[in-house]
Amino acid sequence: MNKLRKIMQFMFLAPLFIVPILNLLEIYFIKGTYISLDIGGLSISDPVAVLQALFISHSVRPVMLASVAIPALIVILFGRIWCSWACPYYLMLDGFEKLRKKLKMKPLKPKYSPEIKRKANISRLAVFIIGLIIVGIAGIPLMYLISPPSIMSSQAVLLIKYTYITAEFILLPVLVIIEFFFGYRIWCRYVCPTGTCLSLMQSKFSMHVEYSGNCSKCQKCVQICPMILDPKTDNLSSACNNCGECISSCPDNQKKPTLYFKSH
Repeated sequence: MNKLRKIMQFMFLAPLFIVPILNLLEIYFIKGTYISLDIGGLSISDPVAVLQALFISHSVRPVMLASVAIPALIVILFGRIWCSWACPYYLMLDGFEKLRKKLKMKPLKPKYSPEIKRKANISRLAVFIIGLIIVGIAGIPLMYLISPPSIMSSQAVLLIKYTYITAEFILLPVLVIIEFFFGYRIWCRYVCPTGTCLSLMQSKFSMHVEYSGNCSKCQKCVQICPMILDPKTDNLSSACNNCGECISSCPDNQKKPTLYFKSH
């Protein structure tokens, strides 16, 4: 499963560069960024970007709402798979973990505890709510401007099409330094407004990790979880992004289904 996820991550990374190159060649069948993409006239938007637009304009536009239909449907059916299967920043963090291991650096990942999980959940929700309030008051798409995937996407377009980058790019190397040297998946676990918004759209009927209730209690699933969760009890957590690493690492799965994806 990890190999399949990695293939999907790189498939979603490719449009970051391919789309602006196609536009340079005056091919406009597909255009835009990860925040708002147009494919043959079909608009697909980040729900957070649409929310911000609504808070700034103080009006509801059917076209805007329609543009989140596909992302919403994907979340309702498959949960937060965008984060672990498509987000370019998440892919970069996966790479950081492997590089740190090769360099034999001290692990930054904290051990699982209910308190760590609780603090992370409160932090993400607080950032999301406060962010929307600031957006509504200031009239600027703040959460779009500070989001690593948004920055990566918009700056790639500017660099390839217009050969320059803007000041918001500076935030990316700052986050990279923090994530690589000082914290473990700080953005994803404590900040990401897109992940928070998507988690609010899923339900117990969305695809999630299911635990059969019978295992050897080796705790490998807890040790491997990138979001510091216990897949056996936190399978419906708003932080779970269905990466499937717990399923792939579970030795009991070789004998009988212990951890697996399930949709109601």
